Amino acid sequence: MALEKEERFGYDDLNRFLAALRETGDLIEMAEEVDPRFEIGAILRLLGEREGPAALFPKVTGHPGKTIAGNVVGHRRRIALAFGVREDELSATYLERKNSRIPPALVKEGPVKEISRRAHEIDLFQILPALTHHEKDASPYLTCAVTFARDPQTGRQSMGMHRIQIQSEKTLGICLGTPPLSHFLQRAWEQNRPLEVAVVIGPDPAVLIASVTRCPGGDDKIEIAGGFKRKAVEMVPSDTVDLRVPGYAQYSIEGTLRPGHLAHEGIFGDSSGTYVEAQSPVIQVTSVSHRKNPIYQALQTWSSEDDALLNLCFGSDLLEEVRKDHPFVRDLHLVTGTLCGQVVASLAPCSAPQRRSTMVALLTRNPFVKTAIVVDEDIDIRNPREVMWVLTTRFQADRDLLLLPGIQGSMIDPSALPDGSSCKVGMDATFARDRASTFQKIKVPAESQRRAGEILEKGLNLTRVAKSPK
Repeated sequence: MALEKEERFGYDDLNRFLAALRETGDLIEMAEEVDPRFEIGAILRLLGEREGPAALFPKVTGHPGKTIAGNVVGHRRRIALAFGVREDELSATYLERKNSRIPPALVKEGPVKEISRRAHEIDLFQILPALTHHEKDASPYLTCAVTFARDPQTGRQSMGMHRIQIQSEKTLGICLGTPPLSHFLQRAWEQNRPLEVAVVIGPDPAVLIASVTRCPGGDDKIEIAGGFKRKAVEMVPSDTVDLRVPGYAQYSIEGTLRPGHLAHEGIFGDSSGTYVEAQSPVIQVTSVSHRKNPIYQALQTWSSEDDALLNLCFGSDLLEEVRKDHPFVRDLHLVTGTLCGQVVASLAPCSAPQRRSTMVALLTRNPFVKTAIVVDEDIDIRNPREVMWVLTTRFQADRDLLLLPGIQGSMIDPSALPDGSSCKVGMDATFARDRASTFQKIKVPAESQRRAGEILEKGLNLTRVAKSPK
């Protein structure tokens, strides 16, 4: 069945997006029974490393009848499909729609409320087929959940993606380390008030992506999701807390964070690629609602899916911010596997002081960025081979290295000092204009390159046909 034209501008729910991925050949369904303890996470990591498709797991050990989806937005091509654009249009579309916000539509009912349970009926270990991701993880974690809360000062609701540990049948530990929700919690507890939360699993792609968007001021990110979809997100009332959640989500878990109630959270293999633990707030769960046949969406930390989401959101936001004062920045890329720690930026010709100030801006505008490399426009910043080549042929450390000690770093960088500060590094890998001919890249003529691609693709297709069963 062909996709309806209007769906290309935003999918109402995860189910319809998965159907679109199946139609485009970008979804695989696992026939074997797979264990949510380590095995599914390992498969998701392998899929990411191979730039493979999204995956459905309909046979989950210990959870008969339940389905897990993973690697859903693990590649830019799938995120581009969610936006209804080509991959090369994705960053520009993200920024344009992020700034064209659409308020949510409040409705009475939605599929997420098809089945509801109150506290005495809840066993989170049984209801949620959550993954245990790494060998030292203390228990299953929700890594692709969107948490909603309300600012106690303004009454404005927003959301964010935070790691959440299943600690008991009715409690969750949540690491609220970043705004706006960390600010909401601080303000509520300063007033000795509990903070109400709703944790949503499996919203539509626009809501998931918007939850990662940096928005420290506390704006309602659901409006950003509406802009991404080009239509309002339908929100339904929660059952036991004063919050609204996406009606087409798969699961909604409601609860409260009592003032001062902290507990040990972890050990957990986080997006930093290292194990972390903390004293974190505890969610006392008051209700759980979900669809009749919900799909549990998982995300393997320190994977290509982490990279794809952060590259789009953090990368595009950083590009927009830095360009305001440095318009000669053409594009930037957050290097895979570094959790935004390394950024490569392509610059139009500019002076040495301008390049230096650009590196300072890249290193200070986002606490996660630890290394900034600036290159000329002839370098493909998304090609690791070219980036390593340009560092070898156009960079000299005694002349082109910038060190910035004592800069605010990432809260999950284990090498940062106790006060959170870090030494950041800038590398100017641009070439000297008066010796431009010395730095020219070797290349094949464009027409020959195009012709070679056609011949290769034809040969690969013939090979596939020859190998197919008769």
